[in-house]
Amino acid sequence: MRLLTHFLIYALLALAPSTASARWIEARSPNFVVYSDGGEESLRRSVQLLEDYDRLLRTLTGTTAPPSASPLKVYLVSSAARLNQVEPVPNGVLGFYRARLGGTAAFAVRGDRPGVGGEEVLMHEYAHHFAMRYYPAYYPAWYSEGFAEYVMTARFAGDRIEVGRYNAGRAITLLRDTWLPVDRIFSGQLGGLSREQTGQFYAESWLIVHYLFADEAHRNALTRYFADLHRGVAETQAFHTAFGTDHQGFEAELKRYMAGRIAYSVMARPAVANIAITVRPLSPAADDLLLPLAALMIGIPQPEREAATFATIKTAAARYPDDPYAQRVLARAEIGSGDRAAGTAIIDRLLQSAPNDAELLYFRGLGDFYTGRKDAAMRIEKFAAARPWFARAAVADPGYYTAIYRLAQTAPANGSAVPKETLTQLTTALALAPLVGDIAVDAATALMASHQYAAAEQALIPIASNPHGGNVERARAILASIHQSNRQD
Repeated sequence: MRLLTHFLIYALLALAPSTASARWIEARSPNFVVYSDGGEESLRRSVQLLEDYDRLLRTLTGTTAPPSASPLKVYLVSSAARLNQVEPVPNGVLGFYRARLGGTAAFAVRGDRPGVGGEEVLMHEYAHHFAMRYYPAYYPAWYSEGFAEYVMTARFAGDRIEVGRYNAGRAITLLRDTWLPVDRIFSGQLGGLSREQTGQFYAESWLIVHYLFADEAHRNALTRYFADLHRGVAETQAFHTAFGTDHQGFEAELKRYMAGRIAYSVMARPAVANIAITVRPLSPAADDLLLPLAALMIGIPQPEREAATFATIKTAAARYPDDPYAQRVLARAEIGSGDRAAGTAIIDRLLQSAPNDAELLYFRGLGDFYTGRKDAAMRIEKFAAARPWFARAAVADPGYYTAIYRLAQTAPANGSAVPKETLTQLTTALALAPLVGDIAVDAATALMASHQYAAAEQALIPIASNPHGGNVERARAILASIHQSNRQD
């Protein structure tokens, strides 16, 4: 079974810090934009690892599609405390991934750590990102998480790649003898799991995928199982037909497999590709402002945290009054949380030096958009004012999915019909960001209005099957209405 542009120029010429003296460094490669608060050599190694990993996933899945026009942003930080500058995380969490309207990004503590290391968390999340970008389909939770766990421990050593190694933390979990019944895993009845049970679910999901991938007959059975599920066959029947046993029998076999010698796979490592990696230092102000800006972009749902982040940005930006980067971040914060007119004025000044900067153009349109969204009496006027800025941002950066989506949101009303241009904008944004719930739901709704039900269903599946994302219930409700209509037809 086959498994699953110009870069933005910040106006820093007056400062021009050297790579050695700047705390935050940015690296760009075909698939990633990576920020690190470590050294350049370490950053280059991390980017090369990510590109190697992307190539491994392409090899395993037979993917030939070119890199997306919207590279994944990755933030590599020195500590879990840094992660908390973006979003509060529980103790022991060393990374997370967010696909939001303001941006899609992964955050991880640099280097390896005991248990699930920061790099392995990053690999796990990128496996999800890759699968849903190139193969948007419904996968049971155990398979989606088990596959990500299976590939996240890949090791690239010399002329070989090792795939399917165990993670030490997951292995310890399996040996604790606190088994989560396999029938519960396969049935998808995962609500109400404790933190310990959740860890057990991830560990067992890895073991299930490892067991199934280790044998060709098992892989073929897995293919038949998925095919039956997609045809609407009941899970227990599909399972018995594919594997020739019930859940209890499979669980016994799985435990025997765990008690044996679990081998990993070894494959030849292709010659290291000559991947273009462009590295540049960021402004010294980024040490205070890069992560607060990232928090704003992925969204801060708690009003008190948003207010605190805004205050942090204002205080930090005051220390860098002549730094264009600091002024950019301050402008974005003012537009979203403070004095919108003041923020817009800052952007107008910055655009004089960087008239084709996609992010600045988007921020400029955002001022009018937020005003129009809040005030119905001014909506038509302000949306019309925002549209040219979003259009220029999308031209400057064709991968800027948020700007493209805002173009669709600010389209003039046209009764109940969805204009062709608006539908194109929604589906373009969706292709660039298939895991952003707002975009998927709006694109699916527009596709349904155009009687493109299969495409609408395809848009919603990644959202409906993602327990960690937003708009899950909305996506599932719309999917149910599509299935109901199909049954009636």
